[in-house]
Amino acid sequence: MMSAKSWIPAVVLGIALGIAVDSAADIVNTLHNFTPSGPGDMTNPDPVGLCRFCHTPHRAAQTLALWNRDLPAQAYDPYDSSTLTVTPEQPTGASRLCLSCHDGTVALGNLLHAPGENISPIGTLQGRTLLGTDLTDDHPVSFIYDEGLAVQNGELVSPGALNGPVQLDRESRVQCTSCHDPHSDVYPKFLVASIQNADLCVTCHTKNGWVGSSHATSTAQWDGSGEDPWPGLEFDTVAENGCLNCHTPHSAPIPERLMVRSPIETVCLVCHNGNVAGTDVLGQLVKPEHHPVIETSGIHDPPEDPVMMTRHVFCADCHNPHAVSSTTAQAPDVSGKQEFVRGVDLGGVPIAEAQFAYEVCFKCHGLAQASSPRVIRLDNETNVRLETHPTNPSYHPVTAIGTNPDVRSLIPPLTETSRIYCHDCHNTDDAPNPGPDTALGPHGSMEHPILERSYPLHDFVNQSSAAYALCYKCHDEDDLEDVSAFEHQKHLQNADAPCVACHDPHGSRINTHLINFLRFDENGTEVVRPSNQTGRLEFIDNGNRRGTCYLLCHGEEHCPKSYVGNDKDRDCD
Repeated sequence: MMSAKSWIPAVVLGIALGIAVDSAADIVNTLHNFTPSGPGDMTNPDPVGLCRFCHTPHRAAQTLALWNRDLPAQAYDPYDSSTLTVTPEQPTGASRLCLSCHDGTVALGNLLHAPGENISPIGTLQGRTLLGTDLTDDHPVSFIYDEGLAVQNGELVSPGALNGPVQLDRESRVQCTSCHDPHSDVYPKFLVASIQNADLCVTCHTKNGWVGSSHATSTAQWDGSGEDPWPGLEFDTVAENGCLNCHTPHSAPIPERLMVRSPIETVCLVCHNGNVAGTDVLGQLVKPEHHPVIETSGIHDPPEDPVMMTRHVFCADCHNPHAVSSTTAQAPDVSGKQEFVRGVDLGGVPIAEAQFAYEVCFKCHGLAQASSPRVIRLDNETNVRLETHPTNPSYHPVTAIGTNPDVRSLIPPLTETSRIYCHDCHNTDDAPNPGPDTALGPHGSMEHPILERSYPLHDFVNQSSAAYALCYKCHDEDDLEDVSAFEHQKHLQNADAPCVACHDPHGSRINTHLINFLRFDENGTEVVRPSNQTGRLEFIDNGNRRGTCYLLCHGEEHCPKSYVGNDKDRDCD
């Protein structure tokens, strides 16, 4: 405990500064006590007085706090990011006072007025408490927090509601003292409120979808395997760690948005590797077929324009970490996994919040041709938004109910009015048989291109349930091979022709029944070509499961061949 000699000035000065005496007494057991009785490593062996390391009753620096230190004169590099809605400024007010120690440019023992004899020198701060003059990796300070800012940002509490422990200064600015009370460490790191369950952060920040989200409520804990996701944190669950799962207010490894580790994808994957979250997403991303999250690191920027952005994919392109939840939905609506995520609508227009799951996919797959198409078709459109557009003659029912009112092969409960998700097909290969929106997602698969089950993209495929497992997830195999409907059996079993030879699984802009002939397969082999006799390459829908083809495939001329149940017209034989 400090002596009576040092306690009296502390009481007097505390009263003079409007500090409660019991608050001044709280300093005794904190690291801000630099007297011989202080608990830290940086203390002064000479009796100076508890408060004199910061305050002096006379000849103080020109501030309201009777400051006993030189004020920083150098310029700082303030925080900035593409999502910041204020103009960064130089530190002012209380923040400038805090930095007179925490920027590390002046030793702690360098006071304006030391009582009596000179004090022994105390060095500069070290470790995480040393912020330096580069504040780009620290929470912004000294900006005006007014109603205009709250409205412009859209995810900030009205400043009029800040009537709790977090306070603005006299100029309505956020300062270091808005979050830290230098006179009390009732909460660790001199915070004014608990950080458990993000309590301190949500005093100002009201992120859309946070309340009830997985990251706000999950009781998942680290299982002790691999890297510790929360080094230095005192809590054991995702919910308790709150914002600190992903962000850190000071000395952030990735300055923009104060991300807690680098590279950026590790912020998510340190938990989503099976060691905290139940699903091992990292294990999916290293499969042969996967979204290139790791390969396109550091490109994503939250306000990016999908029309102009460099092609990439990051977790936050598909998931909003502040809003993600386990809430289910029915196609085509977004589920809790994709709430409050930006998208692109059917017209190709970027939108702030996707309402339908396919709008999230269209940010990458709906604005341009595929960068590396697997196959080449008669109509070689690879923009999925255009392939599945409801104005087409046919399409899988992702963006709208399908055009065919009589699809006899559908497996119940699917009907002609059912809708499906992109991830009903593009999903991890080791997912359980999914129900409504229980897919694990298109993170990675052994089946290309990131498909849940086998779907051959090459010619000459031996027909089997396993070979066409993806098709037979929704379509009854026996019914498809029923010769009274169409000669699927002749094509699949007798000729080893793959489904992909005739059908484009996303949709066809030129024909009904997803007919869009495969010109070259994934190996570059020519599959369907124009008829040698007629020069034509086309399909004609004659209605009621009847069709006529002009083409050459597997050396067999169709010039034309008409398929009418058991009655086949072979004009070219």
